[in-house]
Amino acid sequence: MKSKMNKNSLKLLLVSALLATSLPALALTGDSDKPVNIDSVNQSLDLQGNVATFTGNVIVTQGSIKITADKVVVTRPGGDSKKTIVDAYGTPATFYQMQDNGKPVQGHASKLHYELANDFVELTGNAFIQQLDSNIKGDRITYLVKEQKMQAYSQGESKRVTTVLVPSQLQDKNGSPASPKKSN
Repeated sequence: MKSKMNKNSLKLLLVSALLATSLPALALTGDSDKPVNIDSVNQSLDLQGNVATFTGNVIVTQGSIKITADKVVVTRPGGDSKKTIVDAYGTPATFYQMQDNGKPVQGHASKLHYELANDFVELTGNAFIQQLDSNIKGDRITYLVKEQKMQAYSQGESKRVTTVLVPSQLQDKNGSPASPKKSN
């Protein structure tokens, strides 16, 4: 009994460590200090392969970050937490994040891929990202987090990338230039 409890405690500790290092670059400044919470119907852990798999209505939260998916796989190649890779699969897999500027970013795709070492995020399969009223849609969207560089790709001429940009003045509801002011 004690051995089984120790194994379960070890699994929980390893899974928490895997995910705790996986999400910080996407978060609010304080989010990386928050605990990672994972809720799923099933989970499995391959200790030798350093892979944790969560299935069944998976919800991952850390501070303001929320990822929902049918399946989430967390891999640490060679056991190196700095090289953690998170893959989320769903119909669609979704994410939500509050940025430091107070503006939420949300998106979805068939697959979300995040490489901690490279601060690289990739959304594939009906990829969509939205911030306030601006959004971008494509088959694949890549984002280098630290460099704040994004690229969107289509599957050819028949399926093009679509972008909707709303000027910041239209989003400012507190007396912006887009809001007519009365003059006396």
